[in-house]
Amino acid sequence: MKLTDYLAIYGAALSTLVFIWNATRSTPKIKVRLTFAVETIEGVAKAGLGISVQNPSSSAAHITNVSFVYPWRRVTWRDRISHLVRFKSLPVRIGWCHSSLSNFDLEDGCPVTIEPAQSHWIFVPSETVEKLFSDALKRKVVVQVQDALWRNKYSKAYNYPAKPQ
Repeated sequence: MKLTDYLAIYGAALSTLVFIWNATRSTPKIKVRLTFAVETIEGVAKAGLGISVQNPSSSAAHITNVSFVYPWRRVTWRDRISHLVRFKSLPVRIGWCHSSLSNFDLEDGCPVTIEPAQSHWIFVPSETVEKLFSDALKRKVVVQVQDALWRNKYSKAYNYPAKPQ
C-alpha cells in the first residue's frame, strides 16, 4: 500500500467520526431529576417535590408536557407476557398511571423552550403529592417529559417520604 492509500483511510475515518460527533451534538438531550424541595410561597415555607428539566446539549429543547407516572395496580406475569406479545416491547411500566400536572391544577409552564445549558424548575407542593399517592399502589413516582416531537424522557424513580405522624 502506498502513502496515499493510508491518507485516504485516515481521511475517511476522520470524516466519519466528525459526522457522528456533529449528529450526536445536534440532537437535544433532556435530563429529568426529582428531589425533595422546600420553597417559600406567600411568606410560608412549604415542602414538596422539585422537578428539574435540564438541557445539557448544545441545541435548544422544546418541552410540551410534564406528567407524573406512578404505580397504580398490581401486575401479574400473564399481564407482562401478553404485553410482550401484543406490543413486541419490554413491559417496563405496566400498571403505572400517567397523569398530567394540569390534572392537579399545577402550572408547569409548558410549552417551554429550554436553551442549551439551562433548566426549567417546577415545584409541586406536598398536598398535591399526597393527593397523587392517595390512588397509588406505592409512594414511588417518576416524571415523564415530552418534547415537541413526542419523544419521552423519564426521570429515575423517586421514593417520596411519608408524612411524619
